[in-house]
Amino acid sequence: MKSAEIPNREKRELIVETWTKLGHAPVTARMLSRIQRALARQFGIDTTDSPASIARVLADEGAELRHPDVIEFDAQWRESSFKKFELAIATDDAAKPLTLESAEALLKRFERLRRKYSGDAKSDRLSQLREAALNEKAKAQLLARDCALNDSVRKVQGEIAEWFRVWLQTPEIFDDWLDLRRRSSEFRETFKAQESGSV
Repeated sequence: MKSAEIPNREKRELIVETWTKLGHAPVTARMLSRIQRALARQFGIDTTDSPASIARVLADEGAELRHPDVIEFDAQWRESSFKKFELAIATDDAAKPLTLESAEALLKRFERLRRKYSGDAKSDRLSQLREAALNEKAKAQLLARDCALNDSVRKVQGEIAEWFRVWLQTPEIFDDWLDLRRRSSEFRETFKAQESGSV
């Protein structure tokens, strides 16, 4: 669900109801924050709408907006939201090479985020997600070519680089592709020990 929109009537009603309970006061950052908390309690934390979208709903109801306060709060909220997004795409331990298991988990996380932000106005988030995937692919490629590492580690890293390549090119079919790849005899012969999470 897109976090910057008010997608349904129930949300609009809750926004107006909360504003009404607050005495139809002018819309400030404090009021917007209270309404966001009410939305999060009712609809879940991931569905919290932006302060600007809440203010638009209230403006439609005739509320007086304190524009500088609303704009500043919305900018702070977006910055905070973007930082949470950055944390969501960060790897747990960027210094350690990914294993097959951790690479798959990371790609699943990336895919959830890609679906969440696809078709959204947040193209900067999609760009950042793509950049994170490109970085992971490049890191795996470098490790795959590192002669100081043993052969099995280099093979795993080469495989991981290929996973990121496929996801970057065709994320919609990645899960099916990975399932077929893991069933292949070449994969099973090469990575039977690694599949247990040992690398």
